[in-house]
Amino acid sequence: DVLASSAAAALVAVGASGTILTASPSEAVAAGGGLAAKLSQRDPAALKNSVFNIPPAAQIYPDFMRGEWEVQERFSGYIFPSTTIPKSKVIEDVQVPGFQKCSIAAISDIGKESTTYRMRIDDKGMEDRRYNLPNTIAAHLGYNNAVDAIDYDPSSNPNRISITFVQNRTRNAERIELFFNARESEVVPNPKDETSKLKIFVASEYMRQVTFSLSQEFGVARQVVGNYAHFWTWREQPDGKTLTGNVLTAAYLDPQDALFFQEPSKPVVVYSHNLEAKRVL
Repeated sequence: DVLASSAAAALVAVGASGTILTASPSEAVAAGGGLAAKLSQRDPAALKNSVFNIPPAAQIYPDFMRGEWEVQERFSGYIFPSTTIPKSKVIEDVQVPGFQKCSIAAISDIGKESTTYRMRIDDKGMEDRRYNLPNTIAAHLGYNNAVDAIDYDPSSNPNRISITFVQNRTRNAERIELFFNARESEVVPNPKDETSKLKIFVASEYMRQVTFSLSQEFGVARQVVGNYAHFWTWREQPDGKTLTGNVLTAAYLDPQDALFFQEPSKPVVVYSHNLEAKRVL
């Protein structure tokens, strides 16, 4: 159970023909150079990795997303967008985020066909990561009580999270350290809403994940470093009780990767998931 579901599918699907990703990044249409405009280009090359500069502030969600939600997530495809590295070479690189379970913390089995989990946004617009991460990790891995502890204090440092797993619960991770390098968000009108009252929330989050797990060498921890970003699109619905959207996950090569200088900033894989959320509280 080491490989993620998408990796097994990719080994079968990789070939000389074109793209596999069918889901569009966003329905948002916006002028200028904002995040919504970037996503509406539907171009994976636009999802370049962020260069770490000033530590970003915590993500703030809009009013229409505050509360607790039951999220249904469906895997909708992936693409190998690099024009400088053949897909066959990307597939061989097992350290690309998403190719192994737990290599992308919040979507721990990136290619799982359907997953249901709870998501909570507090009344200040802050994501409750201590609640959300154990929920989504357990849902993707397929068993409860996968996570033993979440060490996270957004008031002092919103850019680091430590996830400790229950001992021997998964071969892929004993502990995960997440370091957030950049965030961006934007609220734009829904172009399909004639009343102009319904909104679309788009958000991005770039992170570096260090995963510690058991190795074949006694007494030596295995350490894997991955770089990736999530790009969310959430659409407000008229009933106020549902949301629809999708998330793109762009996986980048680590500077220590042998192929890094062939693709130093653009993603080598982009995964897509469709989302539907129903309000619980």
